[in-house]
Amino acid sequence: MTRRIIAVWLLLSLMLLCVSSSLAEGMQTGSMYVFTPNGRALRFRTTRSTAADNVICEIPYGTKVYVLDWDGTWALIQYNGSDGYVVKKYLQIERPASFEEVQAAAAQAKLDKQAEAAQKELEKKQQAELRARQNKLDRSTIKTVDPYDATVQLGYDGGETNLYQKASLLSDILQVFPDGTRLTVFAQNKDWARVYNGSLDMEGYVLLEDLIPDEVEEEMLDEDY
Repeated sequence: MTRRIIAVWLLLSLMLLCVSSSLAEGMQTGSMYVFTPNGRALRFRTTRSTAADNVICEIPYGTKVYVLDWDGTWALIQYNGSDGYVVKKYLQIERPASFEEVQAAAAQAKLDKQAEAAQKELEKKQQAELRARQNKLDRSTIKTVDPYDATVQLGYDGGETNLYQKASLLSDILQVFPDGTRLTVFAQNKDWARVYNGSLDMEGYVLLEDLIPDEVEEEMLDEDY
């Protein structure tokens, strides 16, 4: 019976120790550093109050202090041989970067956020333009035609056309074909052509206006200028 009591007592002690350790983990004492968002010094006080005239001195940003205890929103610390209180949210375990570095990081984060917002706005505008253009394109059934060969030709250097999964500017782009790419057309309507590219073994849709059929190209070459 005595052994059982001792075993229960040891088990309870172990559980209390685990709970205490967990609590202490979030309320660590020991060396910590002053970290204020605005880089200002932290007021070191004799009492736990911001209303009273109790300021001992101001502790510079980044200064190492020793935490003795925690009390609500306050920390009892030792600094320059004196014990006193500071607001605990302005203490952190790791040494902070210099305030200039913190400011630079904050400024960069702000710029990144602005750039991200601008990019989203641009994408939103581009999507609206694509929808408007798509609404003007022929959306009637694409009918099978006798297969013919054509070449991607946009009329300017460095031109390229997209191969879409569906006959829509809002569809996924499967491939980008540069000027001069050879394609076989086997279905079309007024604005779209369903094509096949033998070298990549891919098929999809391109804008008909971006293609010149071989027979038309030959006629152009035969003309006298």
